[in-house]
Amino acid sequence: MAVPINSRYRQLSAYPAAAADGTVRPTLPIRRTPPPATTYRHRVTATEDVEYLAWRYLRNSQAWWAVADANPVAFPLDVGPGDILDMPVGQRPEGTDRTRVFR
Repeated sequence: MAVPINSRYRQLSAYPAAAADGTVRPTLPIRRTPPPATTYRHRVTATEDVEYLAWRYLRNSQAWWAVADANPVAFPLDVGPGDILDMPVGQRPEGTDRTRVFR
């Protein structure tokens, strides 16, 4: 079973499992999701979804699963306006630096 090098399942070993019809197929186990060490909190607005937040914080919309892993959301499409999500550490959006001091 070929797993892409950038897949979140890359470190897991495939094992044979019987399907309902009896055929044996390679299967990946359920991946445990360790909580991130620290996170940045983000309040979702009306136009944002998990894919957009992955693009904004991780610069890759296909990494939506990393946002989902950092939050106790059962179904990523259930995220709505006003929800507060944890973003993985070090993935703050680029923008204005409000800590700079002008003299």
